[in-house]
Amino acid sequence: MHGIVLKESGKEYPSGSTFVLGNVIRNTQGQSIQFRLVNQGSSVVNIGDGSIIGTNSSEFLLIASNLTSTLEPGDYKEFEIQFSPDNTLGVKTGMFTINSDDPVVGNYSLKLTGTSIPAPAPRIEVKISSTILTDNSSGSRQSFSTQENTQSTPKTFTVKNTGNLNLNLINPIDAQGSDNAYFSVTQPSKTTLAPNESTTFTIRFNPNNTTVRNAIAQIYTDDPNIPVFRVLLEGTGTPTPVPKIEITYVNNSSVTENATLPGLHSFNFGSIFPNSSSSSKTFIIKNVGDIGTTLNISGATVSDSTNFTVSSISSLSLAKNSGTDPAATFTVTFNPISIGNQTATLTISSTNGASGNTSNNTVELSGLGGKRDVLLSWSSSKEKGVHQTGGGYILCYKKTSSFNTAMETGVSCLTVPYVSGPYAPNSVTATLSSAGTYYFRVKAYSQLNTAANFSTAFTLTVTSPGP
Repeated sequence: MHGIVLKESGKEYPSGSTFVLGNVIRNTQGQSIQFRLVNQGSSVVNIGDGSIIGTNSSEFLLIASNLTSTLEPGDYKEFEIQFSPDNTLGVKTGMFTINSDDPVVGNYSLKLTGTSIPAPAPRIEVKISSTILTDNSSGSRQSFSTQENTQSTPKTFTVKNTGNLNLNLINPIDAQGSDNAYFSVTQPSKTTLAPNESTTFTIRFNPNNTTVRNAIAQIYTDDPNIPVFRVLLEGTGTPTPVPKIEITYVNNSSVTENATLPGLHSFNFGSIFPNSSSSSKTFIIKNVGDIGTTLNISGATVSDSTNFTVSSISSLSLAKNSGTDPAATFTVTFNPISIGNQTATLTISSTNGASGNTSNNTVELSGLGGKRDVLLSWSSSKEKGVHQTGGGYILCYKKTSSFNTAMETGVSCLTVPYVSGPYAPNSVTATLSSAGTYYFRVKAYSQLNTAANFSTAFTLTVTSPGP
């Protein structure tokens, strides 16, 4: 090759060549490269002072006092070039030029390139699943939700060293903030991560109520840029599923009534003959609480079990596994043993019907031990002494069949004595306490006649108590 040429470490770089100065850490100075500008021609060459031009010319340093000289054939001039990148990263370019009167080469140029690289350092990267999180960012906030007084499923975080030096976790990962006690951290298995190595840790949320809780998970490392990586945490406790009891029945107005609502709840069975039973009144118990709960029913009782009867409940445990409310039933009947008003309190109890707490719901029951008052009258007797002191009538009656004497089993008698006036009373009210067909016979009595005969029997059928 004739004319001027640059040489470096035994290699020649003719004008227009490219020289790569390699990788240099940003904001530092790379190695000085020594060049020798040699006149390989056969004539004298005059050269001017050199310079570096181009986009990143300021990052390439020409180390030479003055290159202007006259080079005889075979002479040379030495100088150095140094790559000193600024703070920005990436490939930088420039061009070394020098004027000459070389008849072969003319002005000489050498393209320069160098790459600005970051300083060797550990770098932390935190991911959850495939999402890379940003330090202390609301967009990277992690939300937890679980039932109060339970522990959430864990969220797994991955810590990776994306740098080129070991990354050290220098303190245990912790949760900070006024609500930090509601978040628990499981520590990673590794505390030193080689470049591209990863480890994981988990966080759980442990609420004791439904208050929204906030904290910050802090990862302490020797990453020079992010010594403390912060993950914002938010947790919400959801209400504990609870059973809820509902008790319904059709009231005396033919309206379905909910006995678990506030207010007085009652039912009247009406008038029933003693020793008879009313129609049964059905009560329905449901678990109208949350899915996944079981309503436990203690039982249904009445304060007066003599005149009111409660059946067994069809099921004492109502598990709700879907949107359908499970139900159980029981009945109450009124069976008075005597005439008169009767009352009782029906109580339905559960160990967890009041949203998880004990419940006792009541319905006031009432009924009348009924009777049928029948006014009976007959023609006045003409027998001696009936209409005088010591005289009068005897009315006797028997249910189902007739009778001949007052002494027979099942016969009841009413005495209607003379009081005053021309005649003894010839009517009386009989109180009947059960349904059926009654046979009545009447006879007179007096001091003069103690063995009068009964009249012919007459009948009356009673189907229900009177008003």
